[in-house]
Amino acid sequence: MMCVCVASFFILILSNQLVDSTKFERKRANGEPSRLLAWTNPFLPDYIIPTAYSLYLDPNFYYDGTTYQGRVEIQLSILETTDTVIVHYKDMNIVLSGLRDRDNGNAVIPLSRVFSYDTNQYWVVQTQQNITAGSNVTLLLTFNGFLTNGIVGFYKSTYVNALTGQQSWLATSKFQPSDARKAFPCLDEPRFRARFTVTTRHWSNFTALSNMPVQNVNVLDTTWSETTFQTSPPMSTYLVCFIVCDFPHKANSLQDGTPHKVYARPDRLDQVDYALWAGATIEDYFVNLFSLPFPLPKLDQVAIPDYPSGATEHWGLITYRETRLLYDAAQVSDYDRQRVLGIVSHEMAHNHVGNLVTCHYWDEIWLNEGFASFYERKGMVHADSSMYADGQFFTRVVQSVMGSDSMNSSRPVVVPISSPDEANAAFDAIAYDKGSSLLSMMEGFLGPDLFNKAITRFLTDNAFATVVSDDLWASMQKEVGDSLDMKEIMSTWIYSMGYPVIEVSRISGNRFEAKQQRFLMDPTSDPDSPPSEYGYSWYVPLNYRTVNGSVGLTWLNKTSAVFDILDADETEWVKFNYDHTGFYRVNYPIYMWAQFEAQLLIDRKAFTDVERANLLSDSQALSRAEQLAYDTTMDLTKYLIHEDDFLPWDSVLSPFNHISNMLYTEIEDYILWQEYVIYVTRRLMDILQVADGGTYIEKLTRTNLIKLSCDNNYTPCLTNTTALFLDWLVDDQASPVPNNLKREVYAFGMWTSGEEEAWDIVWDRYTTATSGQEQDNLLYSLTRTQDLTLIDRLLGYAMDESKIRSQDFFTVISYIQSNRVANNYLWNWVQDNYDALVNRFGVSNRSFGRMVPGIVSNYNTEEQLQEVLDFFALYPDAGTGERAREEALQNIRANIRWMASNLETLRTWLIDNTPSMRKYLRI
Repeated sequence: MMCVCVASFFILILSNQLVDSTKFERKRANGEPSRLLAWTNPFLPDYIIPTAYSLYLDPNFYYDGTTYQGRVEIQLSILETTDTVIVHYKDMNIVLSGLRDRDNGNAVIPLSRVFSYDTNQYWVVQTQQNITAGSNVTLLLTFNGFLTNGIVGFYKSTYVNALTGQQSWLATSKFQPSDARKAFPCLDEPRFRARFTVTTRHWSNFTALSNMPVQNVNVLDTTWSETTFQTSPPMSTYLVCFIVCDFPHKANSLQDGTPHKVYARPDRLDQVDYALWAGATIEDYFVNLFSLPFPLPKLDQVAIPDYPSGATEHWGLITYRETRLLYDAAQVSDYDRQRVLGIVSHEMAHNHVGNLVTCHYWDEIWLNEGFASFYERKGMVHADSSMYADGQFFTRVVQSVMGSDSMNSSRPVVVPISSPDEANAAFDAIAYDKGSSLLSMMEGFLGPDLFNKAITRFLTDNAFATVVSDDLWASMQKEVGDSLDMKEIMSTWIYSMGYPVIEVSRISGNRFEAKQQRFLMDPTSDPDSPPSEYGYSWYVPLNYRTVNGSVGLTWLNKTSAVFDILDADETEWVKFNYDHTGFYRVNYPIYMWAQFEAQLLIDRKAFTDVERANLLSDSQALSRAEQLAYDTTMDLTKYLIHEDDFLPWDSVLSPFNHISNMLYTEIEDYILWQEYVIYVTRRLMDILQVADGGTYIEKLTRTNLIKLSCDNNYTPCLTNTTALFLDWLVDDQASPVPNNLKREVYAFGMWTSGEEEAWDIVWDRYTTATSGQEQDNLLYSLTRTQDLTLIDRLLGYAMDESKIRSQDFFTVISYIQSNRVANNYLWNWVQDNYDALVNRFGVSNRSFGRMVPGIVSNYNTEEQLQEVLDFFALYPDAGTGERAREEALQNIRANIRWMASNLETLRTWLIDNTPSMRKYLRI
């Protein structure tokens, strides 16, 4: 009945100018010339430009719980003569279609047929006569769809209000990158910016939200209302958002008086205060940094109970997973506070880079996500400098992405994209982390002031527009002048995958030579594959610092360079890439590595913490790539027994974990390795203890040391974490675990004592936790058991949305895959249940695409490789996971080679050095 009423109402308004879409043939037009059939092109025509949408939505989660109805009017400018209008649509029924001529009194334009072309997710409307170039028309469509078909598009979310015990509902949207078409028919490419006027029907006691403030509320009766919102500025479809919910909010305002609110479910409203402060503080910072006012009349943030990603930057209505927006200081750690601050800063940056200025298409997504990731840390430093976001950027962003970008399976920053699956896959570490790393490198060689002027010029030049990389270089060039050719320099970085390793050598005296070559983790990989028009040669800003503190910079212009460093004595070291802003690795002569080792043992403070982290990261990676002997690299780590600072420990966490993964099945070698890790971590672990306290960075350092110590079986660490865990199991009120220790205590406590009784208690507390972050900590604990029957039970729970939310399924998978005892069981379970998982999530889900690669990437035998190859052959449709599969296979092959090439060297070194490490203790 509801559908009939809405459709009849729409027909009445438009004086029967719509036609029943079901009467027209819905067919695929395969085989006809593509130049004549615009719908066979995966890109929408350039000559049909949307200028405005008027959208009406009626979510029926209160009616039958599953459906919604809608209608849309899309104003289009037709730039070339055509008889075909195309829009995107997905997983919905279009009931009525029509066209009106706005240049001729809104006269009806007769249609010849309408049909779907599902290959490109198109709805095609064809007219009886051509629409002439220069015409302005309105496309009118009524449609209906489902609110229960996944958690993207327009969907229903449920929660239980802990204050009342009652279940409640909300309807919300999540579109990026290509799911606006799942909510309403639209031209769903970011290059098509248009104005939006949204109206929603809802219960009068519910709140309707959209990008813009409320224009008016039409009270239909005692129960129902219709809320219409102000018309938005031009924006892309993926930025549109609408929500109907019963959420309350808290409010403050930006410095210019713009209202700022944070919404959450009623029982968690007390957890919004931190995000409320952070949102206003950081948005005001960006407004001042760029000298650009916040362009909308309001700014809202909303915590959604079911959300597939961390957050989405919908303009004026930013939506978040609850764990990424809500913060309860009484329940969760300081690091959870950092995660909230980081993602709020990221989304606030998007208000300027991504929203005000938007990438033209998803192949340039780094212009959105790379920028937001770069400025995320700027906002964090402004809001809370104690978090040392600048330092963490180098170890957790730059170093992390250099790992994945050192494979032939990587991709350029800008890469052709022609399908929704490819667009989904493009939201990866290359777009976010490499993009932001390249911006950091530019800031490094331009200097902060000139860099900020150049970016501000870029945003000012292109406000309310879509852009490509050339627009960025053109704007920056205006500020940089003729001293550097920004396009020439940076094209080598964004259009070629990978990065160089710089081999430096001293020719004689103060004269040095630097040569570049592509760095590949697998030494057997072809350095010219896949082909690059830039030949894998880069413009490299090679900076350096001498032992005496002199600094300088020389450019490697796609080749090598010979240069003098006047303040460089032959007996002393020179540190290249001293500030770690360069997106490259540096390899030194063996004698200079020995100089670094000696200096670190004598006085590590001769290097900054950033420099020490960089030396450790480069040396570990170079050894994995067989460009530096492992004994040289391991010699460099000996000094860690004296290390107190966070960044060096953060830098070795991943490479040490890789060695643990490789040696895990080599029992004697693994025990030797654990003994060595205990040697270098014990002094600091004994100082920090499994206890709370200290500065924020000391707390992060303690977390790293607990991970390294407990994971490598250091008895005091495991004893202390287990004792806290067992006391907490008995009475979580009388013996609470300190917030900053919860994740590690829950995890290692479960690892050592995670039998069924303990596991059941943790599960019960997971189901009743009132903080999203606490739930996540408890979920992580559940995956740390060594009892595979309990792992199987948890996987069964993950398949039941009434027990574990769909948004958390892949979190469960990722946590179990890092449990070395449970990984193989998980791999077998996924193979047995793969068909069901495809049916549930679909291969277009980017988390699903990364699931299997994540599970198998640490495998290191030929038998395991063949098993993975057989599985991929059995299921060839990788969807968004195609590149992730290639990377996984490369990782496995590289791991196999690592075992063959490095195991014996590392074994010998451990035998020679582990028993003698006590001599490095300063007692």
